[in-house]
Amino acid sequence: MIHRPPKIQSANVRLRLLAEDDLAMTLMWRNREEVRLWLGTPAEIPFDTHLAWFREHEMSDDAFMFIVEDIATSVPLGQVSIYGIDRDVGTAEVGRFIAAPGVSGKGLIREAIVALLDFAFTEMNLERLILEVVPSNQRAIKLYASLGFQTVNSNSADAKMLTMALKKQQ
Repeated sequence: MIHRPPKIQSANVRLRLLAEDDLAMTLMWRNREEVRLWLGTPAEIPFDTHLAWFREHEMSDDAFMFIVEDIATSVPLGQVSIYGIDRDVGTAEVGRFIAAPGVSGKGLIREAIVALLDFAFTEMNLERLILEVVPSNQRAIKLYASLGFQTVNSNSADAKMLTMALKKQQ
């Protein structure tokens, strides 16, 4: 049985499941040079690859991709995701955080991430979340640290990705 998340929202944003109609928009967001710079796979992705990825995951029980919307206007602001969900162990990965053009720096994606974390720990009853970030992305690392994530590995200066983790507060 596929578990579907309830409505997730905070004061200013709501999270709704990514739909096929959103793919052209999210691909445009993802393929911007200033976004690709911070991804583990910085090459541009063609639409057919993006569509195949979506179709593979849309019926999955271990991943939810969300569009972040402004509550007042329903304007899409970005995306956030939770995936690799292991309900038996109580873990998942969060990420794919992308702001729409003109949204960065306003605190709205941070608010969406907080809502996603609350959903993961409260509604899904997960115990531990991880994320990966490019080590040179100090702005993102500072954001994640401010949310309570701690560095799990930083084995070498040439590591392609840094892993951070957040445990559920008791």
